[in-house]
Amino acid sequence: MRGDSNMRMSDAKWWLGSAVVIGLLLYVLQHDFSHLRAPDIPFAGQVVKLPSPTCSPVGGPCTVSDPPRMLALMLSGDVRPLRPFDLELRLPDTVLPQAGPATVDFVMVGMDMGLNRYTLTRQADGSYRAKIILPVCSSGRSDWVAKVSAIVGQEMWTAEFPFVAEPSKGQHD
Repeated sequence: MRGDSNMRMSDAKWWLGSAVVIGLLLYVLQHDFSHLRAPDIPFAGQVVKLPSPTCSPVGGPCTVSDPPRMLALMLSGDVRPLRPFDLELRLPDTVLPQAGPATVDFVMVGMDMGLNRYTLTRQADGSYRAKIILPVCSSGRSDWVAKVSAIVGQEMWTAEFPFVAEPSKGQHD
């Protein structure tokens, strides 16, 4: 008799847990969470794509330029998936009075990694910074491209910085 009541209790817990999971799934599917991502930068000026860098921004600044335009990107800390690391973007001091918003999108070529856009925060010294967390790629890849955009006057300077993140140490690193 006691076994039957334990089994019924276990079944009830399973059904309750299942109902909670289904309820959460329905809630997520019915709601729009797009307001949580960084907004697109409204811009009507000229987009200027800077040349591809020959360096990696991991561990030290990587600079691309097309004078007088210049972007220097640095990723520091433990640059691996699911670990927060620091991003710093620098523009030439001469353009700082005209500098506006800046964003960075992290993409993986040929792989849909979802939207990984960060709005960079301008610091008192004129640099832009953000704390970044990359998702884990289910195939184990760690080759990324940081697509940087910064508005300077009537131009949007863009550049793509390829880099390799350290691999994850474990499944839930």
